[in-house]
Amino acid sequence: MKRSQEEKAKFHADVDAACAAYSARLEEMREGQRERESAIEGPWLVARRRREWQRATTAIRNVGIFVTFFWCGTVARFEEVPPQVAWPPPNLTRMRYHHEEERTALHEAHLAVVNELRAKYKLEDETETATRDSHRCVERRLLQDVIGEHSNDMDMDE
Repeated sequence: MKRSQEEKAKFHADVDAACAAYSARLEEMREGQRERESAIEGPWLVARRRREWQRATTAIRNVGIFVTFFWCGTVARFEEVPPQVAWPPPNLTRMRYHHEEERTALHEAHLAVVNELRAKYKLEDETETATRDSHRCVERRLLQDVIGEHSNDMDMDE
């Protein structure tokens, strides 16, 4: 009996270490993703604001041209309003999609590590078999206990 408790304690210590490594890697990944996204968003927003000002000044000039030529009775040639700059940037959308794929791959790798630890320590209870595909790290379980959420579809990386 004591040996199985020691093995379970070792297993839980190894799982906690794996969860801590997963959390650290996930936070490092998110920080890198934030930096890459801000490197794209900043210049894109500047260009977008500049284009909005160009559109506004062109519209105001067109109104002035219309009023002037309407008053004088001649045909006016209006300036073409420049097109809007799209938001979000297409490359940012693709980047966020790839970030989601990275997070999913990291989560799957973490689940594989947890499953390998279960196989290593040969812990196959009914409860652990049921939770094999839906592993929750200790931090997430504690957070859910504090908040009071018990949904089954939440995972660590959201």
